[in-house]
Amino acid sequence: MFSQRILLLCFLLLLPFTSFNQVLDYIDINLKITEKVANKSQPLANAKLNISDYGEVSTNAQGQYKFSYPVRKNVDPNLSISLFSEKHKMLKPLDGHIELDTSRDEMFIELFVVNMSEQSEAFKKRISDLESRMARLKRKNEYTQRQLNEISNTLLDTILHFETLKKELESEITDLKNLTEEQKKQMDAQNDQIAGLENTVAELTIQLEAAMEERYHKKNQYFKDISANLLPYVRKAKDLKDHLPFIETYFSVRSFENYERDIKGYNEQYEKFDNNQMDYLEGIKHYWEDEALLKKTEELFNFLGKGIHYNQIYKVTLDIMAEIGNQKPKKAQKIASLAHEDMTINLSRLEKDINRVLSELRKNL
Repeated sequence: MFSQRILLLCFLLLLPFTSFNQVLDYIDINLKITEKVANKSQPLANAKLNISDYGEVSTNAQGQYKFSYPVRKNVDPNLSISLFSEKHKMLKPLDGHIELDTSRDEMFIELFVVNMSEQSEAFKKRISDLESRMARLKRKNEYTQRQLNEISNTLLDTILHFETLKKELESEITDLKNLTEEQKKQMDAQNDQIAGLENTVAELTIQLEAAMEERYHKKNQYFKDISANLLPYVRKAKDLKDHLPFIETYFSVRSFENYERDIKGYNEQYEKFDNNQMDYLEGIKHYWEDEALLKKTEELFNFLGKGIHYNQIYKVTLDIMAEIGNQKPKKAQKIASLAHEDMTINLSRLEKDINRVLSELRKNL
């Protein structure tokens, strides 16, 4: 009984330590909430917010709040922020959802809200249409939260820009009193401009949405294709590597069918990679626009193509098959055994490099 109590006590003492170790690091989060007022933005002082996994907080007089968010192992760091207000509506970020970047020590996040009761019916209609558009994109389940936020923010900024232009024109018309004929013509022209703005913002919003949706669709497709090519390549290469210790055994029982099958499967997978690698690099250059990431991918492809395939797998396989054809199983096995250790090391490195590159591509979708 005494020993059981000691074990239980030790277990309880270890619990806080284990929980603490799950926290790998912290990100300092700097929130700032601003409100649209007429054609300007101003801090929303003393705003009450609810932050997921953190609780209720209030911003200061400058609309700011700062806190440290723990980054835990195997947990995606996402924040969901809601605003306690009967008057205000949060427009940025979309649904108050934020993906945190674990590679950074500090992040600055701006929340943007409007008092909808003070907005025009036309503005309310555009915001409602924007919400419908974003709901449609979310249902498609093709885009990351960051991509959805970028699309939403771009369309919202377009709406706000044209709303500002419209307000300025309306203000100029209001200021005109005791109109002369020339001023009446000016007012008519400005009214025409306002009507033109209404059509322009509607058309531009549709065009921007389509362009961004297409861009992210292609970017996501590139990532899927690259992943679907590189990861199976490693598996096929490992299949060949795993045969190497048994070449002489295969020879003694005249059973090379599985080895030859895996050689064929490997060749098909490598050919798929070889046929598409230049297109993949062009896609990364165009859609990720990250020179450092492009260089890492080029180095990875070079190591795979020249280091692994040509200098190792291709040459070793030819040499083994040649000795098998010459009826020299011991020589074939010697070649295979010497290659096995190097291939194990190089494939391990290749797999790590692939995972790093795919992780960076995924992070920047």
